[in-house]
Amino acid sequence: MGPANRQDVEVTQNATFEAGEGFVMLGRDGAQPGPQQVAVVPGTEVSVLTLDLPPGLRGQAREQVARRQLLDRAGLTPANTQIRPIYAPKQGDSWFRVMVADTAVLERWKKAAGAQCRAVLPDYLALPISIGVWTVAARDDVLMVRTGADDGFTAQRELALTMLEMQLDQAATPPGAILNLGSRVEALAMLAKIHDIAVITAPAAAKALNLPEPKVLAHGELDFDLRRDPQMARARLAKQVLPWRWPLLFAVMAAGLWSAAQVVETRRIENRTAMLNAQTQTLVRENFVPTGPLLDMRIQVSQVLAERQLRADAWQDDISALDLFATAAGVLNSQGVTTDQVSTVSAKEVALDLTLPDFASVDRLASDLRAAGLTVDVVQSRVSDGSAAVRSEIRLTAPLTEDSP
Repeated sequence: MGPANRQDVEVTQNATFEAGEGFVMLGRDGAQPGPQQVAVVPGTEVSVLTLDLPPGLRGQAREQVARRQLLDRAGLTPANTQIRPIYAPKQGDSWFRVMVADTAVLERWKKAAGAQCRAVLPDYLALPISIGVWTVAARDDVLMVRTGADDGFTAQRELALTMLEMQLDQAATPPGAILNLGSRVEALAMLAKIHDIAVITAPAAAKALNLPEPKVLAHGELDFDLRRDPQMARARLAKQVLPWRWPLLFAVMAAGLWSAAQVVETRRIENRTAMLNAQTQTLVRENFVPTGPLLDMRIQVSQVLAERQLRADAWQDDISALDLFATAAGVLNSQGVTTDQVSTVSAKEVALDLTLPDFASVDRLASDLRAAGLTVDVVQSRVSDGSAAVRSEIRLTAPLTEDSP
């Protein structure tokens, strides 16, 4: 990193080569780039460093860990060092490389570039690049090298070639070609030959090697504008949001309480519904469907009731006077009733003349006969001559159904 009072290095037009009029070099003449132009600064002043960052960290926490690693590894201080994350397209918060620049130098660049230009970038990010193609450009006694969308450097020729050789040796996937822009670099040709890599001198030549043509500013480079400070941007956002924090907090709390109340009420209704369903199932099991699955209780109960009605209608049609007396006999015997006479009134009606201890016994007998499923008509009851017993005439018929006239 250069000293804070170092003057801006003049960059010639060769720095961008075929980038065109969209780039302006920040030099001693103080010329400012226009709104549609990119300001280019010396890459020797902006290093790209690779860090070992935990994959789960995001946002400000990731930047804090990155700064701590730089302080520990390079002895840099927050007062004189600025970092900017740099990443490949679609990598986003998973970045692991940063551009590092001196704070004072960066401030001079920002002032010289103004606020209207598209971005302020190190010169190696102005080089064209594509997947499988690295780019090397010569300028005076330095080489600008770009080895990926999120990696590059500028250094003296000998140092740059040494750094390039190290990256070629360590690359998991070496490039298929190296694009040599500007003047021919003989040492580059020798280095490429050792690694069996083709050297091309024009971006379009990559197509002949079945490689995509290198493009300028096609890999999100404008997002790495050195003027942008992520920490300052967050501070401005926090300042804007600060006046609204309490109303927002109260609104969130109110929404949370309302949601909690709805959840409680919903659970209460669900519990009540579950309890009623259990009670209903118990009643259905006891009275209608004692075995088998309960699929649709309403339909199953309706079917049972319809079957019972059919059986009752059939019994009403088939019952005889003898059947009526047989049903009544069990009740009469259980109560010790004296049967004086049994007569058939009709095919479906029986008359009983009975002797019982008292009138209460008559009422009790009639109730028990009805409980046995008979229709009971107490025609008359009177005290027997010469005793306290009660003589009663009772007529029995089959029980009436809903369809009976």
